[in-house]
Amino acid sequence: APRDAAVEAPAAPSPSAPPTGLAAVVGSGDPRTVGKLFVGTSLLFLLASGVAGALVGFEQADASGSEIFGADTALRVFTLHSTAALFLGVLPLLVGLATAVVPLQVGAATIAFPRASAAAYWTWLVSGGLVLASYAIDGGPFGTEPDAVGLYVAGLVAVSIALTVAIVSVVTTVLTLRAPGMSLRRTPLFSWSLLVGGTVWLLTLPVLAGVLLITYLDLRYGQQFLGGAGGVYNRVTWLFWQPTLYVFAVPALGVIADVVPVFARRRHQRHAAAMVLIGLAGALGFGAWAQLGASVDGSNSPTPWLFEGPWIVVGFLAIVPVLGLLGLWTGTLAKGKVRLGTPLILAQLAGLLILAGIAAGGATVIEDLDLDNTTWMTAQALLVLGGALLAGLAGVAFWAPKIYGKLLPDGLTRLGGTLVFLGALVAAVPQAVAGTLGQLRFV
Repeated sequence: APRDAAVEAPAAPSPSAPPTGLAAVVGSGDPRTVGKLFVGTSLLFLLASGVAGALVGFEQADASGSEIFGADTALRVFTLHSTAALFLGVLPLLVGLATAVVPLQVGAATIAFPRASAAAYWTWLVSGGLVLASYAIDGGPFGTEPDAVGLYVAGLVAVSIALTVAIVSVVTTVLTLRAPGMSLRRTPLFSWSLLVGGTVWLLTLPVLAGVLLITYLDLRYGQQFLGGAGGVYNRVTWLFWQPTLYVFAVPALGVIADVVPVFARRRHQRHAAAMVLIGLAGALGFGAWAQLGASVDGSNSPTPWLFEGPWIVVGFLAIVPVLGLLGLWTGTLAKGKVRLGTPLILAQLAGLLILAGIAAGGATVIEDLDLDNTTWMTAQALLVLGGALLAGLAGVAFWAPKIYGKLLPDGLTRLGGTLVFLGALVAAVPQAVAGTLGQLRFV
């Protein structure tokens, strides 16, 4: 055969086009995509929580004697507000921010267990929807429909498991996927705070899931020795007490610690000391033992031995790492050439809220003040969670170019952060004043 005869080679299969649109989002294990989904959805849930909180506030402010809604409904709306704020808002916001940012900070190509991280988001989303739906069909804590109450408990178990899986991915990334030459000592403070706080979360959320599983079995098949529908919230409320409440603010401290030196145009003062203080904050925030104070009869007052021992110690010591970090940040700003940007402003306001909340916790353990089980404790939770939320928003604004590929509108971001700060104060201060006058909490 002539050498120039054309020999047809078999056609190579054409590569399939990558999925786009909704298919790309649903099937993606990209940490930046999953992080954006966590952040965006958590903000929507926070909006629902804010509406529920406003309704509770109107109910409490009604001095005419008439009720906006019945007492039972007020209790359920209150639990909706707190549940959505923590499990569907603040915590997933910080997890989503970590999912997108931590791999970039430690030099990892992707997050550890990317498919598990993506599955955690979708499980959390569906479970969060079930938690909200349970309220719509007369469920949730203090609900009158047994199946709907069980749906709330089962949904919250799934939410806890989903968040635990997402946190495992972040913690594993920091531990095992750091770039060559990056020791833990050189890890950026936000990633370090996720390693510290995430580790304590992994010691806390499975405990919550286990307690709720026992509660579910008791509701469905047992003798309801845990108090029935009226005792469900007592299995959750220890997460809103000190010290457990504080650990949810540990990543917020990491956000502030990364924002401050950039806008101060100077390296962070005593990086190693900051790591130790963040580690101390995480250690003091471990509080799974605090659920021992949740009694069956509905009183959320800790048992006497907690007052006499670790309750008092943790209440006072918890303020030490926050004060130390504030001192380091002040020194960093004082020795630098400060550029006042929106992330820095929001981070500073977040630090003030967290400090105020932890200081309020110190006052709670002083028995002579008689603040335990009053709305003072509600104010404390509002301040700490408000500070964590504001720090999360500061982090989103700070890392927006890496997460979204563009800067967020500066004016709107600053306005939104300022409203969150003022809203936290407006919600917390009246509760604190009422607590000093002896007003008991809803639950």
